[in-house]
Amino acid sequence: MTQTDHDPATLETPVFQHRRLRTEQAKAVALLLREICDAKPFLSLFAGGASTSAAPRRGARRPTATPAPGAPEQQRTRKPHRFKPGTVALREIRKYQKSTELLIPFAPFVRLVKEVTDWASPKVTRWTPQALVGLQEAAEYMLVDLFERANLCAIHAKRVTLMQKDIHLARRIGGPRW
Repeated sequence: MTQTDHDPATLETPVFQHRRLRTEQAKAVALLLREICDAKPFLSLFAGGASTSAAPRRGARRPTATPAPGAPEQQRTRKPHRFKPGTVALREIRKYQKSTELLIPFAPFVRLVKEVTDWASPKVTRWTPQALVGLQEAAEYMLVDLFERANLCAIHAKRVTLMQKDIHLARRIGGPRW
């Protein structure tokens, strides 16, 4: 029996061919990463580092240039400005509360949707852009709502740090289900 006889045992559907291709690509990427990691000491010679040790040198003194005799003394370099802890976070909160754009990048979200769709229902292969944008808006709204409820759980526990147990509690308590 040849390939043209359409024997279901020998022919692969396009979905399985795609999965096999992704598996082969993943193996190739893993092999490439392993080779790069093994070549790390060799590559460090070309990166400008003279040391091939795994641990970086700490506290090494940098050579200071001695001023020429009769040259004016150099000024000290100023430290870069640093904001107090929490200032930048509050600024980012205000920025994102004012904005209306989507926070999750579109391309990775589309890849995720297509991967989940391929896993859940291989028959659905195409999405309209409007459907993807609507799905992304709904997903972001649900995530923001979940984080708001989890933040209330953290505040109730007299903490300002959001923890995984707060998210679990917020999901368990519930709220609107879609």
